Amino acid sequence: MSVQFNTICAYLLDLDGTLYLGPNLFPETPRFLQTLKGLGLRRLFLTNNSFRSTRQYLYKLRDLGIDAEKEEILTSGWATIHYLLHETSFRKVYLLGSPGLKDEFIEAGIHVVNPTSTNAERAAAPDAVVLGFDQSFTYDDLRIASWFLREGAPYIATHPDKVCPTEHHPIPDTGAMIEYLAAATGRRPTVIGKPEPTMIRAALSRTGTLPQETAMVGDRLYTDMRMAKEGGLASILVLSGETCAGDLENSAIRPDFIFENVGALADRLINEGI
Repeated sequence: MSVQFNTICAYLLDLDGTLYLGPNLFPETPRFLQTLKGLGLRRLFLTNNSFRSTRQYLYKLRDLGIDAEKEEILTSGWATIHYLLHETSFRKVYLLGSPGLKDEFIEAGIHVVNPTSTNAERAAAPDAVVLGFDQSFTYDDLRIASWFLREGAPYIATHPDKVCPTEHHPIPDTGAMIEYLAAATGRRPTVIGKPEPTMIRAALSRTGTLPQETAMVGDRLYTDMRMAKEGGLASILVLSGETCAGDLENSAIRPDFIFENVGALADRLINEGI
């Protein structure tokens, strides 16, 4: 689609690889966020990383010097909770996820079961198995999940990202665990986060905008840019994270705009005189 910057009212902003990398805020980020504010444009911080809870992301952003509010943050973990509460009857889950994600599930009223490897076969089956991002998976955790999946439990994953960027090197993410469990069980999950429509609906309900009035800014072709393209949003790729210019040569996904970083995007917005 043909996109004009003066038609965009709200920006969905990916976090890791777009505004910061690991613990380090990109130097261009403060000016970019100030540009959005100065132009009166809405923003929503949108992340597929379900390792942290919404509250933990709020603290992280503030620690980085970003003046954010909780309502401005949408994680794939919270989108999964919203899906469970509003689109299913599942209230008891076996959750492979971080302590922060588990706390957020419990606070939302979803019971998280915790069987051991020795009693999983005898335990009452959960309503669903939910796979999130966790850096402390054990073999027993995966064994228990495999058991429930083989028994036919519904299966949901917070997001499909195969790797998570860090300041040193990419590390395995939830998408890698999806492949592990697929090899072990033959099962594939219902995915909630980017690029799925569930995430778009949740985001637009926060911004109050139509798809054609909204842009997705991110560093990943197969989640950020794919979601934008399939959802009718403007797609703005930054080359500060996972994707490099060479990746575009063999990609069927063609972003509407490509910038080296969000600083270059800020320059474009200012030059457009929006």
